[in-house]
Amino acid sequence: MEFNLIKKITSILLSTVFLLTACTGGTAEIDGAGTGEKNNNETFTIGISQFIEHPALDASRQGFIDEMNTQGVDVKFLVQNAQGDITNARMISEKFVKDDVDLIFSIATLSSQSAKQAIKGTDIPMVFTAVTDPVFSQLVSDINVTDNNITGVVDAAPVKENLELFKDLKKDIKTIGIIYNTGESNSEVQVNKAREEAEKIGLEIEPVGISSINDIPQALDTISKKSEGLYIITDNMVASSMPLVAELAKEKGLPTVSADGTHVDKGILVSKGISFYEIGRQSADIAKQILVDKTNISEIPVQHSDRIEKKVNGETMKALGLTKDNDAFQGAEFVD
Repeated sequence: MEFNLIKKITSILLSTVFLLTACTGGTAEIDGAGTGEKNNNETFTIGISQFIEHPALDASRQGFIDEMNTQGVDVKFLVQNAQGDITNARMISEKFVKDDVDLIFSIATLSSQSAKQAIKGTDIPMVFTAVTDPVFSQLVSDINVTDNNITGVVDAAPVKENLELFKDLKKDIKTIGIIYNTGESNSEVQVNKAREEAEKIGLEIEPVGISSINDIPQALDTISKKSEGLYIITDNMVASSMPLVAELAKEKGLPTVSADGTHVDKGILVSKGISFYEIGRQSADIAKQILVDKTNISEIPVQHSDRIEKKVNGETMKALGLTKDNDAFQGAEFVD
């Protein structure tokens, strides 16, 4: 009995320490392994600012670190996570500037916007990723003109192709729901794009805005009454609760399509979109050009990824009464 009590107290204390660390966003220092041939004798410090923890953004971060090591760049990575808090994101970027890092790698729109403000008046370059529309988000003035000492790789999904998957899943489908964070410009861009593309193929979009994770169950309930399917955009708040979203949608019999393959691993039915790991690697190649090759950042335009992947969750497929021969699943990788 006494032993069990001690175990319980220890567990509570460890949990408290974990929560405090997460909330304060402590810096994790990672020394690059440099598995490739060394490019030069310079050592660089890169500050990585990630807005929130979820599989897609984690994959972008890992892709960046892995590719920098593969390229043989000697780097100390300062990794910070804002835990979904814009104030934390600002403080992270400001600390990186104070520490005079050689480059900031920002993951997601709100971290990128915070980093842009922080580097004003400095010569610190910034490379972003997991941003859908850097012009709308005011990171750069034009997609083909790199300015503000900023460039990066966008995560724009093939929206029309994603929406067409609903028609393959259910020939007479008419209305598709979207849950999105009203405070994220990245999500607003995608909702508008979805409406535009949906109209072209005879679909209607029913968006439901949320301001916190707690709003998700009610949002799903609203969508289930108005829509016949759920489209998952690359919204960070929604992505951080993907198992909940997937389970609720499945319970309500809603087929789900996502722009992000990591969502399928969490229960979403099918995805057709970019690899977040690959756009992380692509961002690392840009960082190498800036730091090692000394390429002027104004000569490196914002880039897209041309690698598209399709994945299907086999368990969700069966739960919805669908089979592998459905047109929507052609050429897909199946996961359980």
